[in-house]
Amino acid sequence: MVWQSQSRQARQGFVMLGLAGLACLGGCASSPSMQAAVSKPAPASVFTVETPIDRIAADDRGKAVLDRDVPGVMKNPHYMLFSCMSLSQLASLSGGQLPQSKLNEVNADLAELSPGQ
Repeated sequence: MVWQSQSRQARQGFVMLGLAGLACLGGCASSPSMQAAVSKPAPASVFTVETPIDRIAADDRGKAVLDRDVPGVMKNPHYMLFSCMSLSQLASLSGGQLPQSKLNEVNADLAELSPGQ
């Protein structure tokens, strides 16, 4: 009985990651000029839980916040499927594994970063 519940949770997680991947395919595809603009790191002060995870991770200080507040997110084997999503988008697909309290904590830590630190 327990294995059925775990199996169902695993299937739900896989479906959610698949949906995240589809969202990334649609949301990350852009023109070459748009991709060039996105690849430039934005000032850290504009990072929020609405910023794509890969943009936060591209900044050393942002990466440190992710490593501290959401350990393992960048080492997740499915990182490439959800890296172009924001943490708030990922939270909506996480089934409660990334609660609003955690998003608030990450947002506060990102807000403490300022350009040139």
